[in-house]
Amino acid sequence: MSIQNGYRFMREDFPTLLRMPRYPEQTVRQSDLIRLYFQVHLDEFDSVTFEYRVGVGVPPDPTHLPGVQAQTENVTRQRIDVIGWSGSRPTIIECKDRVTPSALGQILTYRILLSQEFPDAPEPKLVAIGRFSDPDTLSSLNAHGVTVYLYAETHAQGDAVLSGV
Repeated sequence: MSIQNGYRFMREDFPTLLRMPRYPEQTVRQSDLIRLYFQVHLDEFDSVTFEYRVGVGVPPDPTHLPGVQAQTENVTRQRIDVIGWSGSRPTIIECKDRVTPSALGQILTYRILLSQEFPDAPEPKLVAIGRFSDPDTLSSLNAHGVTVYLYAETHAQGDAVLSGV
């Protein structure tokens, strides 16, 4: 029994994607951040996938039902918020309200696991998006090749303040 890995949207789905009030398995706040990022960067991709699982996860108990075994494998694998694909090159997008040093560990882990799954793919681009961070965290993420986009709270008129680091 296999479980579909993530929620994939192709380029022809992008107009609908931008109108969705909430993205698959994302909170409203995460969805708002991802939408702000997509408004500028979605055209860079041929497809995007939400909730893509990488790694092997916890080995299931062979005495459990096949469906339970498959679910155990699925939910214990590492979960990438969003992967954007441009041709064969992936962009790993990690979404946090506050971008902290833990985001670096997550995104570097995802890079390794995704590269193991797609060994012939070019090196992934690494992106973190959030509302807030601090100079030390931004410097550390940038030093490891992670581009950080910070989106301040949206204003009443629906405008957003953006800064790319």
